[in-house]
Formats: sequence, structure tokens, C-alpha cells
Amino acid sequence: MGMYTRRESLLALGLCVPSWAAAQDYPNRPVRLVVPFPPGGVVDISGRLLAEELARPLGATVVVENKVGAGGTIGAEQAARAPADGYTLLLGGAATHAFAPWVYKALRYDPTKDFVAITQFTEGPLALCVNASSPVRTLDDFVRLMKTGGAALNYASNGNGTYPHLSVELLSQALGAKPLHVPYPGGAQAITALIAGEVQFSQNHIPVVQAHVKSGRLRVLATTGTTRSQAFPDVPTLKESGIDVVASAWFGLFAPAGTPAAVVERIHQATAVAARSPALREKLAAQGDEVLVEGPARFQAFQVAELEKWRRVISDAGIKLN
Repeated sequence: MGMYTRRESLLALGLCVPSWAAAQDYPNRPVRLVVPFPPGGVVDISGRLLAEELARPLGATVVVENKVGAGGTIGAEQAARAPADGYTLLLGGAATHAFAPWVYKALRYDPTKDFVAITQFTEGPLALCVNASSPVRTLDDFVRLMKTGGAALNYASNGNGTYPHLSVELLSQALGAKPLHVPYPGGAQAITALIAGEVQFSQNHIPVVQAHVKSGRLRVLATTGTTRSQAFPDVPTLKESGIDVVASAWFGLFAPAGTPAAVVERIHQATAVAARSPALREKLAAQGDEVLVEGPARFQAFQVAELEKWRRVISDAGIKLN
């Protein structure tokens, strides 16, 4: 019996060696970072900044690959199917890991079962904006209008199922209002429509609105983070104003399920070092993003909470994309 137990122990130890050895040896070749959004966009810029800074503490080149389409889900699916060895990472966010299962009926990956959460990297609150010529001058004015305006009130988003769409659904549900949604092909078009007076408001990403606020064409009434935005420190959050809404466009690193825990922790620690770079923080702040590095356990708990939060919003709004 003793021999059998010892043999079993040796066998178990033998089975552990490849994973442990892989972690000790990691990384010994370039790491691929899948960014599931187009080159030149805000997410791509974040991914490239991270890849550049991550290379030093990780001790390997990090190559960005853009795999675009279907709200980020095409790139996410490809990353989920990659070998679980730490050499394919995904820069995923709410679109791929909190919205997707509820808006896409034919989604071909599970955001929790097919991935391991490594760390959150950024969060980017949105800005609730009206045209500078609007009689709505304060958040209180806006809330009164939302509660009385009904379907006569309309807003621009960057398309069905995007953050600027779903964040307004969350706000509308909190206020018991039903403004009319007008989707546009992207942020630039949505803001052009707001400036032209085609719509009455938009709750949009800070990089999309920032230049127009500075030039005096748009007015920011509130931001949607847990704390005030660094870009608009004088503007209150919805939360501090008594409206129970938090909607930050977060991004973080995911790896295929089964990636060794030691490798995951190595990437997390390297990201924490990379995130201390003043140049990275400054460049991200310029586009409205704030650095927030959370470890695997906290990031996974956050992602699961986000999945449930947006399930309720999307279900109540009756949104389906396919």
C-alpha cells in the first residue's frame, strides 16, 4: 500500500512538472496580444501602450494583433480557442465579457468558462453631454426633462449594443424614463448629430467628446464613474448626485481557460509594473482612461458582477443583435 501511494505521489508530481516547468520558462518567445477592435481606435491605442510597456517586465516582445468584428466577439472567440500557454492574451472589455452573451444569441464562447481573468487594466467613465446651446444647463434640469419628456426626448449612441447605448438604458431604467434611441455608425457620427441638433443628448466616451467640450460646442452634465473623472474634475458623477448608475468602459487582460496559474500571476505582476509608467498613465489620461490594475481574483469577481448587471439592463431593454 505504501509503495502504491508513493507511486501515485510520483505520478502526480510528474503530471505537475510540465505546468510548473512552463511557468518557470515563460516567456521564451513573443507574446501575442489580441485587440478585438480596429487599429487607431481608443482600445487599440491602449493595447499598444500596454504592449510596449509590458515587454520590459515580462522579458519578451508583445505583438498586437487586431482581430476585428461583431463588437469585439470575433477576436475574443479566436483568443479563447488559442493554446492555454500564456502566449495569446486578449484585451477584453465589457463588450466582449459583459454584454456579448446577452446581445448575441449565437455567441461561440463563454466569457467565464472559456477564459481566465488576469487583471483589469483601465476604466473609462462616460460623459453625459448636451449641445452647448441646450436650455438643459445642469444635471437637475436633465433629470426633470427625462422624467417629463417621454419619447419626445432622443439621444445618440455609437450603435446598437455599444456602451453609449447600454449606459443610457441603465440611466433610463434608474430614472423611470424612456427616451428614443438613435443609433449612429460610431462615436464621431453620434457627436456630429448632437452638435447639429439632430438629437438632444449623448452619454459617450470621453475621448469622443473632449475636444468638443473644450471648444465650447458641448456641455458635460455628469460623468458615469465611481469617482470624478480626471478629464472633468469639476463635473459631478451620477452616483454622487443620487442616481444609482455606474458605467465605466473597462478593459483588462484575459487568457484562454487552462492557462497555468503561475503564468497568469506572472502576467499580472508584469502589468502592475508596466502600469506604473508615467508616460503610459499620461497618454491614457489624455484619452479619458484611468489605470486600474486588479489581480486575477478581484478582476474575475468584478467581471461576473458586470455580467449580471448588464444582463438585467439588456433583458429589460429587450436588446438583441442577432
